[in-house]
Amino acid sequence: MIGTEGVICVLKPPGMSSSDAVTDIRRVLNEKRVGHTGTLDPAAAGVLPILVGRATRLFDFLVDKQKEYIAEIVFGKATDTEDATGEVTSVSDIKIGEAALKAALPAFIGEVEQTPPVYSALNVNGEKLYKLARKGRVTETPEIKKRRITVYELELMRQTGENSFLIRIVCSKGTYIRTLCKDIGDACGCPAYMGFLLRTRSGAFRLEDAYSIAEIAELFGAGRIEEAVIPMDRATEHIPELRLEGLSEKNKNLLIHGAGISVGRSIADCPHRIYLDGEFLGFGENIDGKLTITIWLGDEAHQLKGMKLEGKVEEERHVGRKLGFPTANLTGYDRRQLPSEGVYATIACLEDRAYPAVTSIGRNPTFGAEKLTVETHIMGFDGNCYGKRLVLRFLKKLRPMIRFDSVSELKAQIARDAALAEKLAADSKYTENI
Repeated sequence: MIGTEGVICVLKPPGMSSSDAVTDIRRVLNEKRVGHTGTLDPAAAGVLPILVGRATRLFDFLVDKQKEYIAEIVFGKATDTEDATGEVTSVSDIKIGEAALKAALPAFIGEVEQTPPVYSALNVNGEKLYKLARKGRVTETPEIKKRRITVYELELMRQTGENSFLIRIVCSKGTYIRTLCKDIGDACGCPAYMGFLLRTRSGAFRLEDAYSIAEIAELFGAGRIEEAVIPMDRATEHIPELRLEGLSEKNKNLLIHGAGISVGRSIADCPHRIYLDGEFLGFGENIDGKLTITIWLGDEAHQLKGMKLEGKVEEERHVGRKLGFPTANLTGYDRRQLPSEGVYATIACLEDRAYPAVTSIGRNPTFGAEKLTVETHIMGFDGNCYGKRLVLRFLKKLRPMIRFDSVSELKAQIARDAALAEKLAADSKYTENI
């Protein structure tokens, strides 16, 4: 999964919601950890950055960035949704020319107050505003929902027809372009609505970097999905970087496992992209005068080195036994020591003996399980281990948790996992007595 972790710039078509795009990417990549950096109206098209895998942790670093749009403003009508999808609420035969529109635009540049449309996804007492509007329970946006937004650039591009124009907008997060079109109409003394909207940029992500869902599916099927994925460090180039070279092995291990270290220089009190010997590790900050990794995004193999999980074997569902791979279900472990969900090659230490093992951490999507479990298939052990102490030492992550279309496919994959884990265990320092 490491190769597909990052940001995919989706070219969202009109008619698709942002949540629909997230669902489609989850399906195409078979990955649960997917999110977007800010809603784009269903009627709008354009750039929708999608975060995949651990890149979902980047949300706070990407969500507040500038947006750029091209919109069509249509004069002579107003609608209840402020765009072309709504019901007409007023009409006018006033004709607006380029000169009048150009004269009105400067008043909307800078920090302005907006009243979001009543047909919006804002929450009021836990319910979407547009749902309340459809039920007739609200006819105007509550005063508390007014907001200050910033328009950095606003220009007339060209006239597209009688009373219709293209405008380009560069603005802050949370700006409703359809409301901006309505307000411009009010300033011109003529009702107006947004005819269509294209988002050409969201932060550093541009239209020329975007892929349709179909193109993403094609790349994934051809084993070339990395062509569409923007690596996590490149997606956050606006965050200052800190490159570390020549650290002692002790300090490397301390840093990788979350401890703060002194790096022999002052560090500004802000997040930094951390590189160790040229390798991106994630984000770190100055905490009490020491550099500490706060968001780990590096190779999980670094953190697996020497990782140990200890607990007691509890009787569970016997799913593994039915598949021909009996498992020991671990409970009573320290959840803070739990690595990310996935399938791992491990060493199982049971009754003073070490065995090669495969450990699954997750919710077993093939069987629709919702409870997270730690289940270990211990190779070479066929006794009763219920109630006994079990120590797991992690060697390598083999794969993410994925859903298989059939039980036979799952069994075949478990057999492959077991063969690889046994090979890795043979070379491990923890298995001298195997």
